[in-house]
Amino acid sequence: MNLVRRGRPRNEQSTSAILIATIELVSEIGLAALTMDAVAARAGVSKATIYRRWSTKEALMLDAWMSCVRTPTVPDTGTLHDDLTEMFTSLEQPLADGDLQRVFPQMIAAAKVNDEVAAAYRSFIAERRRPMRSVLERAVARGELAADLDLDLVHDLLVAPVLYRWLVSDGPIDERVTASIVQIVLAGVHALPRVGA
Repeated sequence: MNLVRRGRPRNEQSTSAILIATIELVSEIGLAALTMDAVAARAGVSKATIYRRWSTKEALMLDAWMSCVRTPTVPDTGTLHDDLTEMFTSLEQPLADGDLQRVFPQMIAAAKVNDEVAAAYRSFIAERRRPMRSVLERAVARGELAADLDLDLVHDLLVAPVLYRWLVSDGPIDERVTASIVQIVLAGVHALPRVGA
């Protein structure tokens, strides 16, 4: 994983090196064993450089994670099925990265016990959920989904199988699997009785 490019300002290069080193080290040795000294040595910076921006290793890990995972775009294909299919296709980058797969559970655990990390993590998750929420709301406006449908629950039903395979079962997550998830969830949603029907 090498995100540092030649020609960047020194401060930006240092920041990128620190974030990359953090992801690599948490993946290799875990958050519990992580030290700012180790990050500084791996990134080639002073420990003071790190502490100027991050007061805890938990906050550093969260920033490192967020620097690697982009917020999905909001497709507008004209149908909910195709919008969701396109969104799942954009998941390939983080899912294929073994370092991120090992870091993500540790970040969730840190958010459960560290208030600073928890607040930042909730903000990050809210931002990540916004694109799919927009797609689902557009489907309601087009009449593809019932207006009284719990869109947060539909979102969870779509994403949960991917996260379970990625974090728990190590099952395959490919185009066939994500297409089946979309098909099964939408079939269930469309089978629900509509209010007033």
